[in-house]
Amino acid sequence: MSVIKKVCDTSELIDLVHKGDVQALDHMTTCYGDRLLAVGRRYCRREEDAHDAVQDALLSAGEHLSDFRGDGSLEGWLVRMVANACHRMRRGRKNDPSLHVFDMDLSSDHDTDPELLAGRGELAEAIGIALRELSPTDRLIFILAEGQDWKGPEIAEELSLSHNAVRSRLTRSRRRVREALEQHVPGLAPSQA
Repeated sequence: MSVIKKVCDTSELIDLVHKGDVQALDHMTTCYGDRLLAVGRRYCRREEDAHDAVQDALLSAGEHLSDFRGDGSLEGWLVRMVANACHRMRRGRKNDPSLHVFDMDLSSDHDTDPELLAGRGELAEAIGIALRELSPTDRLIFILAEGQDWKGPEIAEELSLSHNAVRSRLTRSRRRVREALEQHVPGLAPSQA
């Protein structure tokens, strides 16, 4: 119990935020997650949208940790981010159902071939390594574009970057991930990366 109180100490969290410590994001989730979800439910009105809004807010907070000035409360800063994410969704910005369609099922119950399973594990590990080698901003851009299917203008607006900056960072990130995958998974054809 004392560990949670220490983790949720506002001044300690703000110190972590100002240092840009990525663990601050985990601590914020532990401390404020339930409250943020409640705000998301109130503003978004749909459970799925509320979860998406909280995730968007935490991603944005992670990207802009150093921007928090401490003028208000940390919880208030996060609550505003969730409310803003809900407002964007209600304006239709991310309510397109096609953005939430997944083309590939990596874990299939009927695949019991050990070589296939090992290959998937190696590929997943290589992807994780490749993503960790990117800068936090480039990693976020890559995940939003490739994992969430966001378009360049959406990413640029969300991260307060120019569209050209997002495009060049995404191109560079894709190249680095492809090169890293080729190093970690020998024989990987460029079209698979």
